[in-house]
Amino acid sequence: MPLDLQSYPIHLFQASQERAWTTADIDFSREREHWTSLDDGEREVLGRLVAGFKVGERGVTHELAPLLEVVRDEGRLDEELYLTAQLFEEARHVEFFERWIDAALPGIWGRDIPFPELSGDLFSDRLPEVMRALRDDASPAAQVRAVMMYHFYVEGVGAESSYPMFFDIFDRTGLFPALSEGIQLIRRDEARHIAFGCYLLQRLLKEHDEARATFDEELLNLEEVVELAGLQNLAGFADGAVPFGLDRAKYRMLYRENFELQKHNVFERRTQLLGAV
Repeated sequence: MPLDLQSYPIHLFQASQERAWTTADIDFSREREHWTSLDDGEREVLGRLVAGFKVGERGVTHELAPLLEVVRDEGRLDEELYLTAQLFEEARHVEFFERWIDAALPGIWGRDIPFPELSGDLFSDRLPEVMRALRDDASPAAQVRAVMMYHFYVEGVGAESSYPMFFDIFDRTGLFPALSEGIQLIRRDEARHIAFGCYLLQRLLKEHDEARATFDEELLNLEEVVELAGLQNLAGFADGAVPFGLDRAKYRMLYRENFELQKHNVFERRTQLLGAV
């Protein structure tokens, strides 16, 4: 199959090159000073956020390859090229968080500093299970399940609902310039990943009538996840005493809003999406 240089995946592939960045260009020199200026509750909340992304970025880096293999085997070179770029970007995100942790923390997590308690099995079980299943079952239904978990939920709902918490901390404190810069760059990369996932779901739904039933089933499954999401980072703090003055209800609502936005993007915005970068 010849390469369609005008396709949406190639559009995203070009954008990933034009907007490339490197952790070497980020100045981490003030992060430890800022970390040590926080009180215990503030360090707990920021630590949970960073630890969640550390685990999450490793998880999505580890688990993307099976989808790349599927589109390669189907001869979809434009999608293969884009997913190769996405895999590189996920690896860069892993590097960023590791470098920030090394620069900011006065010790080793899990040895000198207690590692934040993280609940749930998203990256230990559910994401690996649905992605690795593609190696035995590359059917349209299996692809829909994989993209719904990876691009639709992990990136489009989970990460998008967590960035604002970071930004509120940065705005209210004026601290952590390196973490702020990195989060903004990561979010820009992830916007392309989410857009590709939306495109791929649209293609699968258009090409395979049976994919719609799987899509609807996964929406119902994710509804339950969304209802419980958004609680972990601020757990254990009483209302009115949340570090940084963060609003617990606001972040819970973001999960619902982003879930509805992802559904809207798949069903309603194909024309606009294809013109976006």
